[in-house]
Amino acid sequence: MSMKTIREILGSRPLFSVGPQTTLRDAAIEMSKNVVGAVAVIDDGTLAGILTERDIVFRCIGCGFSVDKMTAAEIMTRDPVSVEIDDAISDALAMKIGGPFRHLPVVEQGKVVGVLSYRDIPAEYAMLFERFREMKSARADGVK
Repeated sequence: MSMKTIREILGSRPLFSVGPQTTLRDAAIEMSKNVVGAVAVIDDGTLAGILTERDIVFRCIGCGFSVDKMTAAEIMTRDPVSVEIDDAISDALAMKIGGPFRHLPVVEQGKVVGVLSYRDIPAEYAMLFERFREMKSARADGVK
């Protein structure tokens, strides 16, 4: 099995994004319309953050705030960890996608071009990477 690059996984998928002043309702509509769980938040052509469906549920609705009054900038994850488009999938996995992060912005020459979801990564790649990490950890602990 050859390791795919993030570019191969994203293919020609367009970048779905919102501005920082977009209401959370409008951001949720954008996610729903495009069947994605996250959007990049772009401010003046630059990646300002990432906004996920979980952010909207936990940081807005779950706290009793209004999706019509709160904006993406108020709850997005600022300065998110990102990966380069030609990185191997293992690089995204090493960045903790599937752990603390479920989505990673993808950049090319400093400009955001997409969002990689943990669901985009073939299961066998994730399992192989996790097995490798377990073996490496066991060796570090002196287990043979």
